[in-house]
Amino acid sequence: MPFCNADAINYFVEKARDCSTTNSYEARAWLLTASSIAPTNFQIQLEAYALEKRLGNAVGAANHFISLFSKFLNCLDEEIAELGNSVRNHHMNKGTKETPEQLFLLQVFSALPKDIQMEVLMQRSEHTAIIYEKCQFMLLLVKLYPDTVDAKGVGADLLYNVLGCESDVFSTFRNLLVVELVPAVLQLSKNLAPSKRLITLLNQCIEYYTIVPDPLLVGRSEDFIELTAKRWDGLFGIVDQIGIILSWKISPFFSIATQNSSGTAESMYHSLSLAFQHKSHYSTNELAYVSVVLFLRCLVTADQLASYSSSNFGGPSKLTLVEVFYPQPRCQPSSDLPAPIVTTVSQNYSVSSVQASINSYFITAVKLWQIITFNGNRIEREVRTILLSMKSLHLETWPAFQKFLIDFRIYTGQYNSSDIPLIENPLKLASLLCSMSNFKGAAAAALNAIETIGQREGTNFGENSENGKSGLAGSADREDLSFFNYQMHGKDKRDYSVQKRFHFISEDRFEIIYYAANILIRCLHETLDSAIDEYCTGHLLTLLQLEWPSHAAEMVMDHIMADIRKRGSFCYFPNFADFVIEPDFLETFMFLANQESKTVALELFGPGIAASGIGSRRMATRGVDKGAKNDFKHAMKRQMVRNDGSIRIENMIHKFLSLHAADILRCLDVQ
Repeated sequence: MPFCNADAINYFVEKARDCSTTNSYEARAWLLTASSIAPTNFQIQLEAYALEKRLGNAVGAANHFISLFSKFLNCLDEEIAELGNSVRNHHMNKGTKETPEQLFLLQVFSALPKDIQMEVLMQRSEHTAIIYEKCQFMLLLVKLYPDTVDAKGVGADLLYNVLGCESDVFSTFRNLLVVELVPAVLQLSKNLAPSKRLITLLNQCIEYYTIVPDPLLVGRSEDFIELTAKRWDGLFGIVDQIGIILSWKISPFFSIATQNSSGTAESMYHSLSLAFQHKSHYSTNELAYVSVVLFLRCLVTADQLASYSSSNFGGPSKLTLVEVFYPQPRCQPSSDLPAPIVTTVSQNYSVSSVQASINSYFITAVKLWQIITFNGNRIEREVRTILLSMKSLHLETWPAFQKFLIDFRIYTGQYNSSDIPLIENPLKLASLLCSMSNFKGAAAAALNAIETIGQREGTNFGENSENGKSGLAGSADREDLSFFNYQMHGKDKRDYSVQKRFHFISEDRFEIIYYAANILIRCLHETLDSAIDEYCTGHLLTLLQLEWPSHAAEMVMDHIMADIRKRGSFCYFPNFADFVIEPDFLETFMFLANQESKTVALELFGPGIAASGIGSRRMATRGVDKGAKNDFKHAMKRQMVRNDGSIRIENMIHKFLSLHAADILRCLDVQ
C-alpha cells in the first residue's frame, strides 16, 4: 500500500504518540521515518513539534518550529498565538503568575533565531482582534529588538498599523499607545518619513494627556506639581520629536525652552511669545500646535488645582475666581495706563499650599489665549480646528474649557450679558454683575450665597468667638480674610492706589461672608449719594466693620460721614444698637454728638433701652436737654462695652445679612 496516504500518516502519528510516554527514542524514530517518506506533510512535522513540547525539550521544539514556520506559516495561527502570548504575559503582565507551560513556551521562544522571534510577534500582532494586545506586541518588538527595528525601518509601520484602531480615549489601549509605544518608536526611529498620519497620532496623544487623569496624582499633596510636570513632559517630548520629523522650524521648542529657563509654564510662555514676534519664520500649523499643547497644559492644571483634593485635608477645596472691589478715590490722577492687576489665592486652612500655584497656571493660560486670539484669524482658526478635531474632548461642552472662557472674559473685562445665564456659582455671578454695575443683581447674588451658608450650616450664627472659628490659623485671621488689606495698597493712606484685583475664593464660610460684604459695600457705596433713606447709609456702615481698619475702609467712612453731615441727620434705630460695635465708629459718633449736635441729629437708640435703666426718652442730639445727652452718652458707653471680645464680627455680620437681606435690596432700588 502507498505509505504517503492519510491512513499511513495517521498510523505513524498514532504509533509515535503511543510510544512518547514510554520510549521517547522510539517515538522520534516513528516520526523520523514518516518524515522521510512524506517530507512535506504538515501533520507529521506538527506532531514532531508537539512531541518535543510533551517531552519538555525546548531546543528540539524550537528546531521543529523553525521548520514549520518556514514551510507552513499560514497553518500556525494557534502555535504562534501560544508562543506570542507567553512572551507578552512574561514582559507585559508583571503581576500575573506564569504557568509551567507558559514558562516552557518562553524557553522555546528564546531558542528561536531573532528574526523568527520578531516574525512571531509581528504575526501575532497582525492576527489579534484585540487592539490592546496588538499594541502590546508592537511595544514588545520595540523593547526587545530596538536595533533591528531601527535598522529595518519598521517603526513607522508599527505606529501606523494602530492608527485605524478607533478606541475610547480612556481605554487601556490608548494609554499604552500614548504613554509607551509612541515615545519608544519616536525615540528609536530617527529617520521616520514625514506623513500626515503623524498629525493624527499627535492629536490622539494630546487628547489623552488633556482628558485622562493620571492615577498617580490622586491623593498626592506636596509632590503634585512635580508629578504633573513630569507627566506633561512626556507629551512635550512627543511634540518635539514629531515636529522634527515634520521639519517644523520651531522644534524642538519644549526641549530648548526647558534648557534655557526653569522649564515652568510661564517661562515657556515667554519663549512662545518671542516666537510669535517672529511668526513669519514659522508655519501657522507649528505655532498653533505648540500653543495648543502649552495652553492645555496650563488650563488642565489650573482646573485640577481649582478642585484639588489632598489627603492631608480630607477632601476637595474648590476655588472660584472672583473680582475684588475697592472704593474709587474721590480725586485720583488721570492716567491712560490701565490699573495694575493683582491675583491672589485663598489662605484658608483647607486650601493646600499646592493650590497656591493655580495663580501662575491660570494667568499663563490667559496670556496664551490672548496671543492665540489676538494674532490674527489664521492662528485662532488653526487652534480651534486642532481642538475640535479631538472628538473625545467635546470642546463646545467641555466644562474645563467653558469655565475658563468665562473666567477669561471676566479677567480681561470682555464679559457681556450673555455670560450671566452660564454662571451657577452665586459668588462668581455677584462678581460679574457688580463689574457690570448691576448693583441690585450683584447684591441679590451675594445674599443668595449667604443664604446657601445658612442652608448648609443651619441658622445658629454663634456670635461668641469660640463658636464657628475661622478657617484661618493664627491671630491675624481677620487681616488675612480682609479684601481691603493694606498690604495690597501700601501702609500710607496717601499712597493708596487703585488696583484691579482677582481672587480665588474658597468655600470657607467666613471667606464667603467677607466676599459677600465686599460686594455689598461696593453696591451700597456706589449708590450712597442717591440712597432712598438713611438706612442705606447705616447698612453700609455695619458692613464696613469687617474691613476696619484699612485705608480703603477709611475712604468709605469719610464718604459716609460727609453724607450724614450733608443730610443733617442720621437715623439707624434699632439696627445701630444691634450691629454697630466697632469702637472707632462709636467714637466718631460720640464726637459728632458732642461737637456737631446743633447741625446733625442722631437717632441711634430707642425706647427699648429703658429696660436697661437708660431711660425712656428717644435719644436725639438736636435741641434736647442735658439729661437726654447724658442718656445718649451712657448708651454709647454701653454699646462700647459690647465689643469685649465675646462677639465674633463675622458671625454678627452673617446674622445681619440673613435678617436684613430684603431691606438691603430695597436700598438698591433704582429711583
